[in-house]
Amino acid sequence: MASPQQVNLLSCENVSKAFGERPLLRDVSLGVSKGERIGVVGRNGAGKSTLLRVLAGAEPPNSGRVTRGASVVVGELDQVGTSAEHATIRSHVLGDRDEHDWAGDSAVREILTALLGGFQSEQLDRRISDLSGGERRRAYLAEQLIREVDVLFLDEPTNHLDVEIIAWLAAHLKGRPKIAIVTVTHDRWFLDEVCDHMWEVVGGNVEEYVGGYSAYVLAKAERMRQDA
Repeated sequence: MASPQQVNLLSCENVSKAFGERPLLRDVSLGVSKGERIGVVGRNGAGKSTLLRVLAGAEPPNSGRVTRGASVVVGELDQVGTSAEHATIRSHVLGDRDEHDWAGDSAVREILTALLGGFQSEQLDRRISDLSGGERRRAYLAEQLIREVDVLFLDEPTNHLDVEIIAWLAAHLKGRPKIAIVTVTHDRWFLDEVCDHMWEVVGGNVEEYVGGYSAYVLAKAERMRQDA
């Protein structure tokens, strides 16, 4: 729930989602507020990625509803990637922005340098189809970071990134405090560095915790002790 000082960007009410006979989410209600940094954890197959896709609007719920503010812009990096096989890095990542526009933007240049190795023509004119899996993943991440969004959903954003780039990504996200972030990752350091709330997807429900991954581990242990 958003406090009076927080601005709610999107929320879901009584959302359920199943694939075939397998329920993943049951009557889940929660919200995302401006500037929140939420890490999503849970066992493999618990429904973490499904939760992100439903909240992002990429996957419809079987019941319940997801609502967002009229002007709220959402970005999503999923594990599948996008169908941009025949596009160049330039057209996919930068779209129709004029070169004098993005080339004069230090934030864009920083993203291109950190994730793609630079912004010279020989880099930007490569086709997505010619890139390795890791290079494609970084191109998709660069696309989302360059966009002006209010909520950014990141599913395993640290995949195919080395330690230095992961540290850069964490610092970059921390330097953009107005954006709300919801991320699934197995990188516990990244969760501690970036997140101020945790959601655990378990048994079709989503349990909320305050703090990063380390705080979540301690709080969960305390909940289990009290319930014993």
